[in-house]
Order: sequence, then structure tokens, then C-alpha cells
Amino acid sequence: MNKFLFGRLWLSPMEGVSDLGFRTICNDSGASLTFTEMIRASSLVQGNKATLSLVDTFTHSPPTGIQLLVNKKEILQKALAMIREGIETKDGRFSNLSVIDLNFGCPSPEIIQIGQGPAMLKRITRMKELLTVLRKESPLPCGIKIRLGLNDREKKEKIYLRILEIANDLGLDYLTVHPKTAADSSLAPIDWKALEEIISHAKIPIMGNGFVVDGPSARKMLDAGCKAVMIARASVGNPHIFSEIETFLTTGRKIAPANPSDYQAAWKRYSSIATRYGTNKKYYEYHQKMFELRMKGDQGYHSPLRILKWV
Repeated sequence: MNKFLFGRLWLSPMEGVSDLGFRTICNDSGASLTFTEMIRASSLVQGNKATLSLVDTFTHSPPTGIQLLVNKKEILQKALAMIREGIETKDGRFSNLSVIDLNFGCPSPEIIQIGQGPAMLKRITRMKELLTVLRKESPLPCGIKIRLGLNDREKKEKIYLRILEIANDLGLDYLTVHPKTAADSSLAPIDWKALEEIISHAKIPIMGNGFVVDGPSARKMLDAGCKAVMIARASVGNPHIFSEIETFLTTGRKIAPANPSDYQAAWKRYSSIATRYGTNKKYYEYHQKMFELRMKGDQGYHSPLRILKWV
């Protein structure tokens, strides 16, 4: 495994969730790489203040990647140049970044309607242009996140293998795959056959994403050949999931789940960091709500079904 990959448990970029405080407590628990929430590259290069505030990497730890949403190579070039300049001038927002990621997996109808995210996967020429720019001009290790296509038709055409071929040829540092289509429901099962096909054709590390909610589900994806797994909503309000999974992967044993006092300590740690660095109100209020539910032992919130609806 390339040294930049920072281990096998990654915290997924999540809108309204992945701020510095949350990334830090997840890293404390064992998340080896974390990400900002997805950022629109066009807004970044325009200097949009709200967008810039999402790049809240004020400290070198936790290891953090930035995930960009982009569909034009000119915008990507400007965004990469901006990040490079920030690194060279030691602008903490960018000089503390570890990885640059492009998102072609977000199933949001809004994203798809404007021709971004998974709507880009069938545009092979444009994808090759973007990934070539990423590989040549990124100042940091870089990779992409994809789905199997926009819909079943694209999946049957195996668009994902054409994208993988480009990534292989360019030598991207990794590819993260959520092995479902953008049209699939949140509870639709992942396609293990397609994931294994991707892994068998890959010349670069493959990261797995989707339904990783405990040690056994992480182990299944790693055993399939993924180099790391990306954990999303199952971590919300429960950063301890990383230590729970790591213990299972290392020893084969399940440890006792976190209790209300553990959640209270995690909330106190989060709140301290959020206050110190002036986190955006949307993050603070969301995490406060989630941790309060955990501290109260809300079993409905804990249920696997509710968690899986968010993954």
C-alpha cells in the first residue's frame, strides 16, 4: 500500500458533518484519513467565502483530504493551482491537506441535473481530460470516487471499467468505489460482483464504500481486495466505530459498544475544538443533536436500518 493511504479506515466526506471537530474525534478513535465535505471547485476558485469556510483544515492532524466537485478541466486547473499556492505560502487551509479527491459518485438529483458527479461517468473523453489534469497538476496524492454508473444501462455497459482503465493508465493514487448506481435506492444492496471485477482489473489501490457499519462488514470488503474502507453515516454521533472496527479487524473480537458517558466525552471533545476554531453553526447544531440522541440511548437512532438509510 502506498504510504499516503494512511491505513484502512477512512472517514467519508459528508455534507454538514465533516468539520474539523468531527474529523478530529474520528481520527482520535482510529480514522486514518478524513475528508472535508464535498466542495464545488467553481465556488472555490471564485473565492466564495462560504465555500472557503468549508476548508477548515487549521491543523495538520487529523490527516485530511479535500473532495472537489468539478466537470470542467479549466476550473480544475484553477482549483489545483489555488491549492498549490496555498501550500507554498503555508496557508493553513491548504497546507494541512493530505489528499485531493474528485467526486463522481454523489447521487444527489441536484448534482446530476447540472451534469456533475455520476452524470460525468459516461463522458469518457471529458473524464480523461479531468483525470489527466488531476494527475499532472495535483500538488498532493490524488484519486477519485465513483459509482457503477448513473443507472442500470450504464452499469451494464460497464462504464466503471472504462473509468478504471483511465485511472490505471494515469497512475492515480487510488480509486474509491461505491458499488451501486446513482439511481439505486439507499437501501439497495451493493454489487459485490462488480466490486470484485473492479479489483481484479485494478493496477491502483481500490477503496470500498457502502454499508460499512461494523467490523464484519469492513472485514468483508477488505477480504474482497479493497485496501481501505470508507465509513460514512454509521460514524455520525459515534466516532467510536473506528476503534470498534479496528479491534475486530485486528483481533476478531467485538468490543462493548460505546455507552452514554463515552458519547458525552466525545461531545465535550468536539465542542471544545468547534468552539476554539469557530466552526460553522450548521456543523455544531447537527452534531449537538446527534450526540444528544446517543447520550440518551435513543435505540431508534441506533438501529441498523436507520443507519443504513444514510450510508
